[in-house]
Amino acid sequence: MSRIQALLPAALLLTGCVAPGLKYIPMTSSSTGDSDSTTTTDGESSSTSGPIMTTTEDEGTGAASHSGTTSTGTEPDTSSTTMTTDDGNPVCGDGVVDGDEECDDGNDVAGDRCHACAKNRWIFATAALHNDPTWGGVEGADSLCRQYALQSGRADDSWKTFIAWMSDADHDVRDRLYPGRGRYVRTDGVVVVASVEQFFSGSIDAPINVDEHDNQDLFGAVVTGTKPDGTAAPGTHCENWTVEKLSDFSAHIGFVTETDERWTMEPDPQFNPVRCIGLNARFYCIEGE
Repeated sequence: MSRIQALLPAALLLTGCVAPGLKYIPMTSSSTGDSDSTTTTDGESSSTSGPIMTTTEDEGTGAASHSGTTSTGTEPDTSSTTMTTDDGNPVCGDGVVDGDEECDDGNDVAGDRCHACAKNRWIFATAALHNDPTWGGVEGADSLCRQYALQSGRADDSWKTFIAWMSDADHDVRDRLYPGRGRYVRTDGVVVVASVEQFFSGSIDAPINVDEHDNQDLFGAVVTGTKPDGTAAPGTHCENWTVEKLSDFSAHIGFVTETDERWTMEPDPQFNPVRCIGLNARFYCIEGE
């Protein structure tokens, strides 16, 4: 058996065994004359060193030849194997709120308050019924929504940001609603809309028939003064929600059990608008920033 045949098993052991999870890249570069080499019958020098993970060359030098001895491998330069993945862009899931992220809780739980680094915002129908529209305009309705959110104990500090889904002659609710990036969910976790734009599309994914205390299967009217596109319905809106008069039919309502346009405004003129006194209707309350 020739000397070359005797060396083959050892060479195969060195080049054919790769540790799981590592990507090896065979390199061909020059090294110093201290490499472990074997002279063949042709008089050429061949290294028995195996392939290495990676290597880098000093800028401007390239491969260097020393003492006229050529090697097929070099010792890895550990200083060149450190890599960074931080390119300055925010990374969703790292637990750090950065860039355009609204939140980052470091997990992928879809049903919590943070999903895909966007905030899941609460929306509910009020447990309370409101009879006469003397709550002081849309600002007064917003104030009531904040009180209900605070009393529910669910909204932490965000109770201060709630508004009522309500328009008047001077305000469209689509201009008052904070344009959150995430989904809007009921207090039982059911998604009502996937994005704020869906509120203005004419339909929602689930009825808003759950109140601030997670009481479910509510029914009845909700006072909105708002068309399906988020703009104010025509009329005086009970003098911008300040006046109760038997003769004033300018309150527009929707129904908490509906998911088409009737969730915000019943289109049938036999049922809408209604009298400003004796409404007996709920509000929709939506979390803001």
